[in-house]
Amino acid sequence: MFQGVRYLMKFAWKKQKAYIILSILYQFVVALIPLSAIIIPKFIIDELMNLQRVSYLIAYIVILVFINALGGALSTYLQSRCFSLKGKIFVEFQAMITERLSMCDFEKLEDPGFLDTKEKARKFLFANGQGFGVVMDNTFNIIGKLFIFLGIIGVLLQFHFLIVLLFTGLVLLNTLFEAKLKKKYVELEMKKAPVERRTNYLVSVAEDFNYGKEIRSYGLKDWLIGKVRKHLNESQEFYDEQLQENAKGQYFAYGTTLIREAVTYGYLAYLVIMQKISIGDFSMYVSAMVNFSTAMKDVMNSFLEIKQFEGYYDALSQYMNVPIRMNTGIQKVPDGPYEIEFKNVSFRYPGQQSWALRDVNIKISGTQRLAIVGENGAGKTTFVKLLTRLYDPTEGEILLCGQDIRSFDYESYLSKISSVFQDFKLFSFSLKENICFSKKDEIPDEKVEQVLRTSGFSDKLEQLPDGVDSFVYKNFEENGFNPSGGEGQKIAIARALLKDAPIIILDEPTAALDPKSEYEIYQHFYQMVSGKMAFFISHRMATTKFCDRIAVFSQGRIKEMGTHEELMELPDGIYREFYHMQAESYQ
Repeated sequence: MFQGVRYLMKFAWKKQKAYIILSILYQFVVALIPLSAIIIPKFIIDELMNLQRVSYLIAYIVILVFINALGGALSTYLQSRCFSLKGKIFVEFQAMITERLSMCDFEKLEDPGFLDTKEKARKFLFANGQGFGVVMDNTFNIIGKLFIFLGIIGVLLQFHFLIVLLFTGLVLLNTLFEAKLKKKYVELEMKKAPVERRTNYLVSVAEDFNYGKEIRSYGLKDWLIGKVRKHLNESQEFYDEQLQENAKGQYFAYGTTLIREAVTYGYLAYLVIMQKISIGDFSMYVSAMVNFSTAMKDVMNSFLEIKQFEGYYDALSQYMNVPIRMNTGIQKVPDGPYEIEFKNVSFRYPGQQSWALRDVNIKISGTQRLAIVGENGAGKTTFVKLLTRLYDPTEGEILLCGQDIRSFDYESYLSKISSVFQDFKLFSFSLKENICFSKKDEIPDEKVEQVLRTSGFSDKLEQLPDGVDSFVYKNFEENGFNPSGGEGQKIAIARALLKDAPIIILDEPTAALDPKSEYEIYQHFYQMVSGKMAFFISHRMATTKFCDRIAVFSQGRIKEMGTHEELMELPDGIYREFYHMQAESYQ
């Protein structure tokens, strides 16, 4: 228990030491106010009931007002400072979770179990609208209440021990009951997480511009809203059950409060009537008992809140400790020239029984250009995913200059590869930032314009009033532009060209281009891959003429290998058949 507290305190101390120091000071100041409200009024009342000395009354009142005023002002200042510092810790915490997601193995992003764990881990950050802040606040609240307890116990030592024991028992009984309910609450919260993830996905689809055309052209509004409503109703069932559990706890608390107050006031009234205590004592003991019970209940509730979030911490711990297999290599990739070899490589996706690739053997070296062709599902894109280490082979190995690529530092290996994926993504930032990313301020506009022209984006670039500073999409800028599929592909190609890595991968780079743009890309093809090792994946047989060798994939295997001329001479070859089929469609 309390692993989450220890984790958060260490994290907070590392990121913002002042937060912990000021939070403890805040709790000490806040504790002084109720203690003064318990003790000082007793002396004021007794003075009014007996000697009525004005100087004493003024002194008591000044002390009480001074503590309240100064304590209130100081506590307000400390609270605002702590809130600000806690916000900075929140930023660091959220950044850490996001960083972990970007570091995890790519295959995890397609694993529903991992995505559910991620959603549960985020509960530690955001649950109840406060997330990890609840744990921090409750931890310091316990410290503050300990200060109050020390003062109250000094008062209650003069009171009846059995009454104190009774009240302590009532608070513990109430706490045990609430603990049981909160455990059920967390269980419901965890079961709700996958439902909420599906709901959030559906809502994001409805709001996503990229889905807008399909939703309208296929009349998907009612179908999509029906799914959203279904999942929202499932979530609502969890909310209703959680509300019922909370109500049970409140009803039980009302019962224990009734017993506590009846005993307190009854017994103290009896003591006053019997002249065993003064009216001032009556006031002090009532206030002390109420504050004692309230403080103890707050402490117990704080423990319960912390314990509740321990369930979230378990998910966070599981999420943060998911093994990262890809980034275990330590060697730096040497300078080229390079030779890449797939050696008896087989691969199947996690959870699948069928092989996506089987017994692939191929070697490419120097500045050779390899075309990879085949039907959909033949294994072309899987080949690229293994080459770029989005996945590792299930069997066999991929060698770079005779060494398994898993032995190289992950970032070092990827720095040698420029990729243009078929399903590339652009970001709602400036055109230049989409190409340069973090190096936006280091690379001159002229260099960016050059790679854009090489990729065939010249005509569109001339139309943009802000040039490379124009925003892609209109999410944040009214003057942004929405690139067509072909324009987006040219931007993605420019991005790869600017990286200028020695190995370039073009996965269907002209799939969304019109014939004219495609022709322009081919004209620049040799310039784009000059001095580089190139992998060119395409459905179009005509594009393979630019490459030194062609690998024909079928059913996850390389069925044919050779130059365009060699493969065209195979009488029953797959490549020859594909080529003639496409040629006939153009004729």
